Amino acid sequence: MDRVKISDIFIDNLEWDRIRDAVRKFIGSQKAQQIITANSLMVNYVAREPELKGAFHNAGLVLADSVGIVWASEFLGYGKLARIPGIELMLKFCQLAASKDYSIYLLGARESVLKKAGENLKKEFPGLRIVGMHHGYFTNGDRHRILKEIKNVKPDFLFVGMGTPRGEKWIYQNLEQLNVPVCMGIGGSLDVISGRLRRAPAWLRQGGFEWTYRVLQEPWRVVRLPGLLSFVWKIMKQKWRR
Repeated sequence: MDRVKISDIFIDNLEWDRIRDAVRKFIGSQKAQQIITANSLMVNYVAREPELKGAFHNAGLVLADSVGIVWASEFLGYGKLARIPGIELMLKFCQLAASKDYSIYLLGARESVLKKAGENLKKEFPGLRIVGMHHGYFTNGDRHRILKEIKNVKPDFLFVGMGTPRGEKWIYQNLEQLNVPVCMGIGGSLDVISGRLRRAPAWLRQGGFEWTYRVLQEPWRVVRLPGLLSFVWKIMKQKWRR
């Protein structure tokens, strides 16, 4: 079971070793590729946002980020999916980059958060080459300048922390111009890496309650709860149709 269909998208069922091998091939080929770590709400967005749907259908890899995606796979009878949250995948990529002398570029968050995140990544992964950074609060008029900067420094990895699904759509819109082998949206991971927000304790993450912990730190996220219920209903209808 290498791929499963969840609503309108396909999820690749890969453990870290195979993800790493795929990414090294992407870098070796020097062809621009997008990696998406999918959660339940993104599945809802796909139905009404053509650009996001295009991003999913053209991505080099689509991986399970949330427990909701894993639940959907089991509920639909596909079996258990390998799950790797986006922030963990990013950190694994940074570790790989430091060990293989690959370079990274960070795009997103506020200037102060971005700077601190970069400092923390260098401390955690000695030798990590961050060849550029730019905050995420730029206008459309700045787009060409940022794209030119990224092309000039030629990173192997581009991490876009502009929120979900904005980051995924931005990568899809600019993928060919970026020409970066591994482009990945990382949601709000820079806030966590910088220390502005805390990640849930391991026991909560293992129990599938990381989202609840995030809501406690950012109460505005509670408005997304109806979207989770909509996702459950969407998956139930998919099972009935099958």
